[in-house]
Amino acid sequence: MSHGLRQLWLCAWLPDGPLEAAVMEQLAGWATGFTPGVSIDGYQALLLEVRGSLQLFGGPDRIRTLLRQGLHARGHEPVISCAPTACGSLWLARAGIECVLLTRDELRQQLLPVPVECLGWPAAILNMLRQMGIRTLGECMRLPRQGFARRFGPARLHELDQAFGRSPELRQAHVVPAHFAETLELPVETTGVAALLAGFERLLSRLGACLKTAQMSTDTLRCQLRHPDGSDTELRIRLCRPAAGTAAFAELLRLRLEAVVLPAPVTLLVLRARLSAGQPATGSDLLGRELQADSGLSGLLERLRARLGRHAVRGLALVDEYRPERAWRPVSDPLDTQRRTSRQTLRRRPVWILPEPQLLQQVAGQPLHQGTLCLECGPERIETGWWDGDDIRRDYYVARNDRGARLWVYQDLRGVADWYLHGIFG
Repeated sequence: MSHGLRQLWLCAWLPDGPLEAAVMEQLAGWATGFTPGVSIDGYQALLLEVRGSLQLFGGPDRIRTLLRQGLHARGHEPVISCAPTACGSLWLARAGIECVLLTRDELRQQLLPVPVECLGWPAAILNMLRQMGIRTLGECMRLPRQGFARRFGPARLHELDQAFGRSPELRQAHVVPAHFAETLELPVETTGVAALLAGFERLLSRLGACLKTAQMSTDTLRCQLRHPDGSDTELRIRLCRPAAGTAAFAELLRLRLEAVVLPAPVTLLVLRARLSAGQPATGSDLLGRELQADSGLSGLLERLRARLGRHAVRGLALVDEYRPERAWRPVSDPLDTQRRTSRQTLRRRPVWILPEPQLLQQVAGQPLHQGTLCLECGPERIETGWWDGDDIRRDYYVARNDRGARLWVYQDLRGVADWYLHGIFG
C-alpha cells in the first residue's frame, strides 16, 4: 500500500445482535476464508485484519462486497467499515458509518463526530460524560489526558489511543475448532433413504464449506440418526485417506443408508467430523478431473467396505520371514501395505499360497499335477527355522503343467524327496 499501512481492519457490525455464541463462532469460522486474523467483539461484531489479503481478493472494496454477500446469505444485514485500527472500525460501524479509510488522518476526521454511545463503555461512564456535556468522541479527545485518566481510568484513555492509532492493539484471533458438529431437524419423521440422504447432503455442504475455509481435511464422519424416543442409530464412515471435500462421503453414506435397517423413524440428523490441519495435494488431468495418487484404489476400497463391512476388506503385508507360509500377515489398510511392501526384495512368489502344501504324485521322479510338470525356473533353496523346532529344507521351482497353469512347487529335502504344490500363479 502506498500509505505505509501496517494493519487494515474490517468490522462487520450486526444490528440484529447480540447473537448466540455458537452462531458467532460459525460466522467467525466462515470469515477465516478471508484472513486468519478474525476476532469476535461482544457477539455482535466480526473484526477482520485484512492487510495481508488485499492483493489476493483485489482490495478492500472487493473484500467488503464479498463479506456483505456472505453475511446476507446467512440472514444478516451488516454495517461494514474499514479503518487502520480495530477500535476505530468498530466504533464507526456502530455509528452506522460505512467507509474505507486508509490513513490515520482520514480515520481521525471520521471518528471525531462519532457519539460516545458508540464506544460501548459502561453506562456509568457514559452518564458522567453526558453530565460534563461531552456528546462526541471529538469533545472527549479535547479533555486533558491526565484528568481523563484520573476520572475514567487509564484503560479508557488507552482504548482511545488504540482507536486513533497511537497505541498498538492486540486482538485474540478466533481459533477454528478441531471438530465439526452440525444438526438438522427433519420437517417430518421418515425412514426414506432419499429424504435422509437429502438432509445429510445439506450437512455435508456445511462441512465442505468449513474444510475449504479453514484449509483442513478429514477422514472420518460420525452420522447419527435420532429417533423419537431419543435413541440414536450411528453410522461411522472412514476414508482410506484424508479428503478436503465431501463427494466421497456422500457416495459412501448413500451405500450405508441403503443397507441399514432403522428400528424407528428419524427426526434429527447429526453430523460430526474431526478436522486435521492441511489438505492433501492433488493434481488434475487435461480435462480438469482430479487425479488420485493411488489411481482410484482408495475409492474402490471405500465402496467395498461400505457394502461388505470394514473388516471384510483386508490387505497383505510382507513379514521378515523366509518360510513362505509365515511371510505375510493381514492388515487393515491395503494401500499402506502397498507402499510398505514395494520396498521389499522382489521374489518370484505367487500371491495364492495354499493353506497346507499338497503332496504330489510322481512318475520316474517327476512331479504330476493335471499332467507332468515342466520345471521352468529354480531351484530356490529355503533352509531355515531350526531355532524354533519347525525347520524346513526345500528346493522351490516354478513349474507349468499340460494345461498351461503356472505352479509353485518344492521338493522336501529332509526325507524321501517328496514333491509338494505350495502356490498357484495368477
